[in-house]
Amino acid sequence: MGAVLIGYGETSVGATPDSGYEELNVEATREALRDVGLGPGDVDGLIATAPFRNERFPLPRLVERLGLAPLRFAELTGLGGASHVNSIERATTAIESGRAETVLVVAADALRSEFGPSTVVEELADAVGPFEEPANIVPSLYAHVANWHLDTFDTTRRQLAEIAAIEHEHASLQRPDRVQRTEAKSVDDVLDSPTVATPLTADQCALISDGGAAFVVTTEANAATVDRTPVELAGFGARHTHDHVSQLPSFEETGAVEAGRAAMNEADVDHDEVDVLELYDCFTITVLRILEDLGFCDLGDGGELVESGALRLDGKWPLNTHGGALAQAHPGMPSGIFHVTEAIRQLQGRAEATQVDDASTALVHGNGGVFSTQSVAVLERGGSGAD
Repeated sequence: MGAVLIGYGETSVGATPDSGYEELNVEATREALRDVGLGPGDVDGLIATAPFRNERFPLPRLVERLGLAPLRFAELTGLGGASHVNSIERATTAIESGRAETVLVVAADALRSEFGPSTVVEELADAVGPFEEPANIVPSLYAHVANWHLDTFDTTRRQLAEIAAIEHEHASLQRPDRVQRTEAKSVDDVLDSPTVATPLTADQCALISDGGAAFVVTTEANAATVDRTPVELAGFGARHTHDHVSQLPSFEETGAVEAGRAAMNEADVDHDEVDVLELYDCFTITVLRILEDLGFCDLGDGGELVESGALRLDGKWPLNTHGGALAQAHPGMPSGIFHVTEAIRQLQGRAEATQVDDASTALVHGNGGVFSTQSVAVLERGGSGAD
């Protein structure tokens, strides 16, 4: 498509008491540019994410703090967990249209250190609005979908918990500075964690973390001078269907059905050709439903797919090989960017202990709101760069 992803950078995750929103964005930017041998002067486009507590004119302030001014192209994204998959398409389009040559996509925040779990829960409850009280915390809204699935299809709590166990296993294989959870957990461990909103236990809900990441998108000509394997956006799709979960058109179908179909059709790939799945995982039910809506199994068969072993590292479709938001990190809206950087790692053959053999095609998914916004990208390994 004329533009490629060439590298990434990540901060440490978990608790970073000495680094807030701006400092983490600076660190992620520095690491991404170092990864591809570029400097701030080589960047002429930026897509960033607003802080958890938005402020007046956050983008110009961040541009200045990152040392990237002047820029020809800049955007602030606000699609929740769908933001960063969507940003791949936005950055690619900016480059193809000639509005920029090299775009940095960066997202970071310090939910754990700057706010703490109780404040985050309170503010997210306020964000839900009055129409869905008293079920006014985000986990309870996803729990509605989980209970519907359990009641309708005889899905079991163990099947839901298996998703979290798989991701904790993958996180346990990462370098300790890259993940918040460093130890594997069994299905029983996940089920024994405190209940947050029946049937979801704490280990089936996204973490509250500090951290961030960035990735670089540039022209194919520029990529040829960089010693990194380029990653191509082969297909993209998005759907925005509602805000409140009560307005979800149907529990039987989210916007991921059409978004995934558009992305896979554009990429001209079928499910058997996908080597790695990086699916947004704010809750275990999110993963289960998206697997179904993307067509990796039929509606109602998600639990059986999870139990089959296909989502483990040695399975047909390794899932969230970095540990995802359930086990690696979830610094709020920026958490989706880790799914993108992990896909780049896999396709460039840099994923170390969780490297999938000969990974050449990755499907990356983002979910914003309560199944509200769905974005899907099919990424493919391109030819080698300067090497």
